[in-house]
Amino acid sequence: MSGVDLDVVETQLAQAYTRALQPAAREHIHAALLELDAEVPTGLAECPSCGRVGLPERVREHDCGQQSRPCSVSLHI
Repeated sequence: MSGVDLDVVETQLAQAYTRALQPAAREHIHAALLELDAEVPTGLAECPSCGRVGLPERVREHDCGQQSRPCSVSLHI
């Protein structure tokens, strides 16, 4: 992939991952990040129930639809 800045690609995918609303879209974006040898971006949290990624305080309080109580979060630091 000559001429492609992989850091820019990773950043764009990470931003898309945090904004994706559909679980299938998040799965595809996560697979692309794994191909770039990257995980959930540093400093963000992932909901263990629905996979939503974002700032820890926002993930903790989001309505994931998978449970009726606030989510515990998995930090990716």
